[in-house]
Amino acid sequence: MKYSLMLSMIFYICGCFYMVFGLHTVAANVKSNVNRLFVTLTSSMAIWSFAYSISTSAPTAEASAFWQCFSVFGWGVFYSIFLHFVLILTRFESRLPKRTMFALIYTPALINVILFAPFGFLAENQYRMIQTDLGWVNIHPLDMWGMWFIVYYVVFSVASITLLVYWWIHIESHTPLKRWATYFLLSVLFSFFSGIATETLPDIFGKNFSPRFIIIFIMIPIATLFLILKKMDLILERKTEASLSPETKQPQDTDRSRLFQTATAIYTLGSAVSFSIGYYGMGKPLNGELLLAGFLLFTGLMARLIPSLTKRRSIQNTLFLVINMVGMVFFMISNADTGAVTAWATYIIFLLFTVILDSKSHAGIFVVFVIVLQLIYSMIYPEIFVTVDKSEYATRIFIVVLSAIAVRRLTTEYALKIEAYKKYAREQEVLEQISSSFITVDKENIREKIDELFEMSAEILTFDCTCLVGFSMDYEDATILNMHRKDGAIESFPYRPGMKVKTAALPVATSLIARKQPIVCEDITSLFTDGSEEVRNFFMAQGVRSFFALPVMVYDAIGGMLVVEYYDRSDIAYSEDRLYFLKMIANVLGDAKKRILDEERLYNYAYFDEATQLANKNMLIRKLDRSIQDKKESGNIAVLHIELENLRIITDAYGHTIGERIVIQSAAILKQQFGECCYISRSGEAEFVVVLSAVERTGQIEECVQRLLDAFSRPISTETGIEALSVVLNIGISVYPDNGSDALALLKNANLAGYQAKSTNNKVVFYTEQLEHNIAETVLYTNRLFQSLKNEEF
Repeated sequence: MKYSLMLSMIFYICGCFYMVFGLHTVAANVKSNVNRLFVTLTSSMAIWSFAYSISTSAPTAEASAFWQCFSVFGWGVFYSIFLHFVLILTRFESRLPKRTMFALIYTPALINVILFAPFGFLAENQYRMIQTDLGWVNIHPLDMWGMWFIVYYVVFSVASITLLVYWWIHIESHTPLKRWATYFLLSVLFSFFSGIATETLPDIFGKNFSPRFIIIFIMIPIATLFLILKKMDLILERKTEASLSPETKQPQDTDRSRLFQTATAIYTLGSAVSFSIGYYGMGKPLNGELLLAGFLLFTGLMARLIPSLTKRRSIQNTLFLVINMVGMVFFMISNADTGAVTAWATYIIFLLFTVILDSKSHAGIFVVFVIVLQLIYSMIYPEIFVTVDKSEYATRIFIVVLSAIAVRRLTTEYALKIEAYKKYAREQEVLEQISSSFITVDKENIREKIDELFEMSAEILTFDCTCLVGFSMDYEDATILNMHRKDGAIESFPYRPGMKVKTAALPVATSLIARKQPIVCEDITSLFTDGSEEVRNFFMAQGVRSFFALPVMVYDAIGGMLVVEYYDRSDIAYSEDRLYFLKMIANVLGDAKKRILDEERLYNYAYFDEATQLANKNMLIRKLDRSIQDKKESGNIAVLHIELENLRIITDAYGHTIGERIVIQSAAILKQQFGECCYISRSGEAEFVVVLSAVERTGQIEECVQRLLDAFSRPISTETGIEALSVVLNIGISVYPDNGSDALALLKNANLAGYQAKSTNNKVVFYTEQLEHNIAETVLYTNRLFQSLKNEEF
């Protein structure tokens, strides 16, 4: 083999490596700006390598000069892209506006393209190609334009190296990153000085009689850079895992995207290998092989764009079918002279893909199309004599390899789908368990239920820490209600369950309340939007790398916040699944809160007075009976029935609002006089009941009553603009156990005593059996009197 051909193959292999780096990066995450820039960098080097490969073994000097011109799209822009990438890698913060910075970086690259590209201002005038053992070599003497490029690449290279050295100095010692940064810096320095030694100095001294190897030397720093970017998580990668759409229970679009990525990789790889076999191996014309390689590359790119063009799967399948049908026709036409003796077998790759596409109709259409195509060729070329040489065998081997890749991908996808269905089934099982657990939730066990929820959801969400935060009605205060950490997780969160903080101290809470929408962050370091700095700093101080924050909605208002934290970057592919699961949990928590609020509302309605917030008669009976049953201390229980005698007159004179104000103020006076030692309730419109516990003597009751009468001796202000109003009390008293053994008896007897107080000038009356007998006798005589009047006995 000629040395020129060997060198061309070396350049070509380097270009393939750069292309593989780029394909891997764009397949990892096409939406990442860092990934896109790295792909642009490797693409420029791939163009550089491929152009040098063709130029080195070109048939004529003119063809070699043309491809040397074409290589400017590689070396002419590489150093600008590399400096831009180094700025991102080292996190350099420029004081210049972004547009100005980009202009300074890329304007020299644009000048290079304008000057040296094919049909540019200089073009072939910069090249004098001579044939050597190592292929065509440019011996054009150095002129001002050559000096321009030397200055360009030296300045940009020195700037890049300076930034890298500064970055390397500030990396913490004895860390893996320091070691990798050292390797990268040394590889860049090696490539820089190797380029100066093999290209710059020979050009300056007029000794440029050898090919330019700098693109080969750059392989070392680029490979090192690729590994560093993966170590630093700058190249964002998605883990290969299938998942089901929560709504349709079908594989998500990301899973189908992997199919088109694989197809793109196969077509691109096919493009590179096809060109190498056809042009270098079989010696076919350059134009034909470039057309074939370009078509394969274009086909691969079109396959990659299919998910972006439409979301409908039937249309995606149809577009993929059309692309492969056109490809099959192209293969047959380009190999018509040999009857496509080898290329015809490429149809098997698409058939394998149709299994993943899950479309029998499209597979059937393609099979019929291939059969018809073969029948047409059998009529046009009934007999063809071909020679099967090493290149044909190499092509067959390559087709077998591609088919193996497709089969491997097929088995992997099916294994992932099975795992996805298992995962989905487990998620539904956990959600069912959570829902079943919350059927019996109430105010007493809500904390315990939420802790169980966090434990069950940890299996699905695999979080490091999660917490539930409750908000006050005005959103001024927040309370940490529940928290759960993964075993071994770092306790960096500064708050604990039960703590109350200001909502402003939780930046993510402020953002969540303002947006009323879930907040999802896969990488906290990527938060650079306005207003996000405080959120980023808050989580980074705790070692959190990614988080989810969801509002817990209670009656169209945000009643709380569910926060799930991860100490590693969250894979983008998981976000939709996790967000769906978290929304279900947030709904469960919201429903639980609404249920408790409803229960509290019913409880308050059943047992408390709305105006005074005191217990009503139902609660009074429950409390009094419980006090009697649980009574252990010595002493008696006194029940005071207090009636506002003139409340009806006040209400009739001044209206219901004023009357209600009198009741509220009266309740306040009762609370002030008796405090926490007694139990106070509102038993009627103008009636209160006070329960005194541990009464040792009657005088103790009389003292309390006298303090109460003294408090009501002063007029009560209603704060409505009218003068203060005096309130007259009637108080009836019954004592346990002398006047009753249960709540109903004590209340009845206290009420009778109060009735007696209202009928006499003495406003405070203790219950006696004689009192009850007198009242019963009075009622009996009154009833008989009415009956006599009705019967006209008088």
